[in-house]
Amino acid sequence: MITIVPVDHFLIMTIYALLVSGFFALLWRQERRERWKLFGLLAASLVLGGLAVAWLMYPFPS
Repeated sequence: MITIVPVDHFLIMTIYALLVSGFFALLWRQERRERWKLFGLLAASLVLGGLAVAWLMYPFPS
């Protein structure tokens, strides 16, 4: 059976971060250069923030 939906959590988180960053960059900025800067900042913040939260939660049992 072939699955189209990715099952890797990091990949799903990264795709989500890119989509959300693109949406807010288009919504909040008018100039092209400013959009790219905001996109990069938001994408990096979402991915690194998610990794930081995962790292902090790692020692706790499931």
